[in-house]
Amino acid sequence: MLALYSCWILAALCLFRFVRRDVAIWIVIFGGWLVLPPGNYVDPGDPRVLPYWIVGGALPSDILFAKAWTAPAIATLCALIFDRGRWRELRFVPIDIPILLFCAWPSGQALFTGPADPAGLASAAYLAGVWGLPWLIAKLYLRDLNDAVRFAGALAYLSLALVPVAVIEGVTSWRLHSALLGVHPFTFDGMTRYAGFRPQGLFEHGNQYGIWCAGATLAACWRLREEWGGKGRLRWSVVATVLCLMTLMSQSVGAIILLAACGAILIVPGIPNLAKIILPLGIAASLGLGALHISGAMPLRSLADRTVAGQAAQDAFRALGRQSLPWRIGQDLKTIPIIQENWIVGHARWDWFEPAHSRPWGLPLLLLGQFGLVGFACLTASLIAAVFRHMTRAALGSAPERLFATLLLLFAGDALLNSFLFYPAILAAGAAAATRHGQQSLTTARASQTPRPARSA
Repeated sequence: MLALYSCWILAALCLFRFVRRDVAIWIVIFGGWLVLPPGNYVDPGDPRVLPYWIVGGALPSDILFAKAWTAPAIATLCALIFDRGRWRELRFVPIDIPILLFCAWPSGQALFTGPADPAGLASAAYLAGVWGLPWLIAKLYLRDLNDAVRFAGALAYLSLALVPVAVIEGVTSWRLHSALLGVHPFTFDGMTRYAGFRPQGLFEHGNQYGIWCAGATLAACWRLREEWGGKGRLRWSVVATVLCLMTLMSQSVGAIILLAACGAILIVPGIPNLAKIILPLGIAASLGLGALHISGAMPLRSLADRTVAGQAAQDAFRALGRQSLPWRIGQDLKTIPIIQENWIVGHARWDWFEPAHSRPWGLPLLLLGQFGLVGFACLTASLIAAVFRHMTRAALGSAPERLFATLLLLFAGDALLNSFLFYPAILAAGAAAATRHGQQSLTTARASQTPRPARSA
C-alpha cells in the first residue's frame, strides 16, 4: 500500500508540473479514487461472514487511512504548491456554512456525549478531508462552463480505464484487489450476478463500482449532448456507449435504475422546470417517511408481514430474485432502537450499532447514529441547497448545472441504500458554491473563444 501511495504522490507532482493545472487536478483526484487502495483492511476474515462493521469511507471509523480523503488531500496539496494564484480568488459564501458546520460538529459533539471514538478532533479532520476538501476543490476549479467540460471529460475518460476490470472481473472470479493487496472484505458480497460476476476493482464495494460507472456515463452523455452539433459527437457517442455498457455489465440494479432516471433529467428538455416542482415534494416526502421510519410510527415489519400489499411486495421481490431491499430494511429495523437512545446529538462512536450485531446499509441512518440529528441536518442542508441552486440555474438554461444536479441526485438515490458513496457528487455539490460565469452552450462557448484573424493595417 505504501508503494502505491508513494508512486501516486510522485505522479501527481509530475502532472501538476507538466500538465495545465485545471486538467491535472481532475486526473489526480479521480485517478486517486480509482487506483488507490480503498482502505487499510488488515484481516478480511471469513468470506462467508458479511463484514457489516466496515461502514465505508464516507464516515470516520476504525479505518482512518482511506482514499476517500487521501485522494483529495493529495490533489489539494499539489494545487497549493503549483497553483497558489487560484487560492487568492477563493471567497466564502453563505452556502458554505452547512458543510463547515458538518465538518466541525464532531469537535463539539464530545461536550454532549463524553469520550468519542474516533476522538472529536480526529473525526472532524476526517470529515474535512472526505467532504470539505472536495467541496473546496470544486469552489476553486468548477467556476465556469469550460471548467465543467474538463471535469466531465476527465471523469468519463479516466473511467474508461476500468474496461479491462469490467471484462476480466465480469467473466471470471479473479479480483484485482486480491492480486494487489489481498482479499477484499466485501469480495464475495453480491459478486455472483444473473450472468457472470459483478466487478469491484479497487472500490470499497461492488455497489460503489456500479454507481461510479453510472455517474461516468452521465458525464459522457452530458458531453455528447453539448457536442451534438460539433466534431466531438462521434467520439462522445462511443465513450457514452462503452460506459453505459459497463454500467449494465455491473448488474447493479439500483445503479441501472438511477442511471435511467437521472439520464432523463439530463437529456430531456424542460425536465429541470418540472423538477423544480417535483423535487421539493420528493424531498419532503422522503424526510417525512424517514422520520416515521425512525420514530417507529410506521411499523414497516408489521406492514410487510400483516397486510395484503406488504405480502404482495415481498412476493414480487422473491419472484424477481431481488431481496436486497427487504434485507436492507430489516437491518435498519434492528438498529433504530439504538438511534432513538441519543438521536439529537448522536452516539459519537463509529460502532454505535454493535449491540444489534448489524448496521444500517444506507448512509442516512449511519449518519444519524454517529452524529445525530445535528450532523444529519448540516450535511442534508448543504446537499439540498446545492441541488436547488443547480436546478434553478439549469432551468434558466445553464449547461453545467444540469450535469451537477443529476450527479447529486444519483448520489442521493444511492446513499439511501448504500454507504459506499459516489464521491464525485461531493464535487458537484461544491460547484454550487463557486462563482458561475456564462450560461451559453459548449458549442457557443467555443465559437466565442475562436480567435479572429488580425486586421491589416
